[in-house]
Amino acid sequence: MLFLLLVQCKEDDASIFRAYVEGKVTYSDAKFLEDPIHLVKDKKIIAETFPKESGSFVLAGPYDKGIYKLQLKNSKIRSFSTDTQGCKISSDSLSIEIPEGVTYIIFNDITLR
Repeated sequence: MLFLLLVQCKEDDASIFRAYVEGKVTYSDAKFLEDPIHLVKDKKIIAETFPKESGSFVLAGPYDKGIYKLQLKNSKIRSFSTDTQGCKISSDSLSIEIPEGVTYIIFNDITLR
């Protein structure tokens, strides 16, 4: 009986995906380092981290489907570069929208205003 429960849990774990985002932010105001960077899906935070002094960061959180965002709390994004197609800056410039199905992305540079 215990074996069946373990097998069932293992099958459930196999259906859970992770969104993995890494990158580097170019900033001029050190205040940027005080605020967290989030991955947000359906207005819920799925991952949080603070950038290193170099501006680099890594985030990973649960993902199933749909668009999700790399969100900055108080810093507006001027531009970004990545090899992943379909990403765009949100209308308030506080986040980058990541298209459905993308579970791994590297931002070569995110430049703040």
